Amino acid sequence: MSPRESPIAAQRARNARLLAQAEQLALADRAEHGGEELPVILLPANSRNTVELPEASRDAFLDRLRGTIAEAFSEAVRDNSAPMSAEADAARQDAGWALPASIPAMPDIIGASCGTCRGECCTAGGTHGFLHADSIMRVRAQLTDDGETVTAESLEARYASYLPARHYRGSCVFHTTAGCHLPRALRSNLCNRYVCGGLAQLTRALVSTGQTSAYVAAADSVHLRRLALVTVAGSRAIPLRDVN
Repeated sequence: MSPRESPIAAQRARNARLLAQAEQLALADRAEHGGEELPVILLPANSRNTVELPEASRDAFLDRLRGTIAEAFSEAVRDNSAPMSAEADAARQDAGWALPASIPAMPDIIGASCGTCRGECCTAGGTHGFLHADSIMRVRAQLTDDGETVTAESLEARYASYLPARHYRGSCVFHTTAGCHLPRALRSNLCNRYVCGGLAQLTRALVSTGQTSAYVAAADSVHLRRLALVTVAGSRAIPLRDVN
């Protein structure tokens, strides 16, 4: 980075270089396997290894969760038959961002794309998993609607039962090689609604072109780490040939 170049400008330059590498590999893949020109999208890359979930992390999560549950249980369970504000209603949905109706398989495409990244956004989850009182209130209300008797103790035990034996080092306690170890209904409102800039770009590209496939690359701040052809049926990894 030159003395006059800002960190943001330097990152943009790196991203442009990494995207150009991914585009070259995509072009070579199309030449080898055939097919139409597809969007090429750059996502961040989680490059951490996995370790046994530390007991200290497990205890820290449960200690924090206990306080969050107590806060959520300080109010009566929400009546989900009553009208809700637009903000509260969006927070209650499992997918609060707007999936394009024109691509019914978009959740599968997003899932395969996230698998290429391996959840870099999840690394900020630490020992809290983004679980705040509003998320616990939603979970409590949903379980009550399903006919369950929910207590603070039973809810804590439910979350504890999903803590994995191994997770990505230093990441969210629920972040594993198979994705989030929590069922979607138990995840935080933020986790269920968050879409990174790369996935938003992917969605816009597919909607504008009418396609249902794309090349999705994952890179750290220096190197291209993974590239895959993502389709409604899943993804196919593409070898990285002389790109680093």
